[in-house]
Amino acid sequence: MQSTEFSSLTHHHPIDPSGEELWALTRYLLTSGDRLDKLKLRGAAPERLRDAVSAGGALHQTSLHAAGLLAKAALSNATTTVDGLAAVSLLRRLAEATTSAALRAADSIAALAHGDTTTADRLLEQARDHLHRAPVTCQEVGSALLRHDGYLYAQARAARENLGTGGSVVKVSEAQRKGLASLARGDGVLREARRSVRELESPLSASVRPATIDALAAKELLTLTPLTGQQGRSAVQLTSAGIQALLAASPPRPGGRPAIATSVLNTPRPAARTGARR
Repeated sequence: MQSTEFSSLTHHHPIDPSGEELWALTRYLLTSGDRLDKLKLRGAAPERLRDAVSAGGALHQTSLHAAGLLAKAALSNATTTVDGLAAVSLLRRLAEATTSAALRAADSIAALAHGDTTTADRLLEQARDHLHRAPVTCQEVGSALLRHDGYLYAQARAARENLGTGGSVVKVSEAQRKGLASLARGDGVLREARRSVRELESPLSASVRPATIDALAAKELLTLTPLTGQQGRSAVQLTSAGIQALLAASPPRPGGRPAIATSVLNTPRPAARTGARR
């Protein structure tokens, strides 16, 4: 018989990394980068050693958090869609980057302990380089997971409404596909800001340009409905045609189109390219 521990690993963890967990990782990354930057302003080795140890400890905790989110995503149903796989790939990049940064910081502490500030500075610079764009990458993880959730939501809605993807389905670009997936849950809000500036207010982790929303609205793949009592704000919601277009446009994984996760373990595959910028 299989042990309880082994058996538990043969089932998907149903929960993807949450927005709160990703925001915590972003804060850790920003704090770690700030500490590394401040170390450059310190004086002699003895004066810098304590701060270097503190910065190294923060980086170590950051790397552990990134690795934990990677494991959580890899065991969740994120591996069942192209966008979910992209999130796993980005988290792997973050885990590797933060681990490398923590190792360079540890080496710099050893150099400072021996009074070698020149080597320590070089190692700290390498540690900082590993964190380049890391907070932005963390935001990209959130956007990819939002699209992943949107695709699964679209599948469920299509099943409820008996929507098929056969026949005449509107074709969309990859940027428009991502926009549809980001807004598939139906909680989108477009805000008219000052000086005719328009921006997507909700969901916060969506990366969809207003021009993309306009293009999708022109194709009748989503609707823009003014919100009562909220001047300048409109609800954004996919139409049935938008759901069909999203499901038809999503790039298939090797071996078939993404499907809602089951209790059978899925081995993570390399993420496919996510296409052009919006």
